[in-house]
Amino acid sequence: MRIRNILLAAVGLVIVLVAAALLYTSHFANTTAQTQAHTAAGAATVSNTPIPTTGLQTFTIVPAQTTASYSVYENLVFENKPNNDAIGTTHSVSGSFKIRSDSSPLVANMNLQIDLRTLQSDSQRRDHFIQQNTLQTDTYPYATFVSVNTQGLPASYSNGQTVQFQIIGNLTMHGKTNKEVFAVQGKVVGNTITGTATSTIYMTDFGMQPPNLANIAISQNKVTITLNFTAQA
Repeated sequence: MRIRNILLAAVGLVIVLVAAALLYTSHFANTTAQTQAHTAAGAATVSNTPIPTTGLQTFTIVPAQTTASYSVYENLVFENKPNNDAIGTTHSVSGSFKIRSDSSPLVANMNLQIDLRTLQSDSQRRDHFIQQNTLQTDTYPYATFVSVNTQGLPASYSNGQTVQFQIIGNLTMHGKTNKEVFAVQGKVVGNTITGTATSTIYMTDFGMQPPNLANIAISQNKVTITLNFTAQA
């Protein structure tokens, strides 16, 4: 009788364990499915929104009417110029972008390239030092900017109206790419766009050291980049 009771108890325990295992398996399957569904939904949420292909007009940079420049504070120790800004410019700018200027303005697909080898300031010695030591243009001759999105565009636009907004994108220079924000002011007149885009960057963010020429010409880390541009359809 005692052996029979033990056997019955053992059988009951097995049944309980099997039932528990089945319940756990079912719960695990449901949890996994929910997690996968949540992950899929999250991936869909962060995916890029397609750029509209209708109603966009392509504008191309006009190099002769466009300048890219840098401005950086430079302390010239022996020239008694404590507030000297070194400025270098170039017309070697190429690229294009697309706009829509109707009731829902849009700026998209901006892709610009600047030939850093052609930057010139008021000092050939400075230019040579920057190209050889800071920018290392023999290895990294170009800077590029590819837009990602914009902020602050108006809800509508009229021809000739000056607008201000921000354009966010990836700036690549000296072998490194960083997200940068440019403050833009511009206007469309017929088939021509004119404007200015400005941003502040730091050399060390791009793996570059601020120029220091024998401790007599010392530059700050902060640099203002300006693009005065003209583009035509």
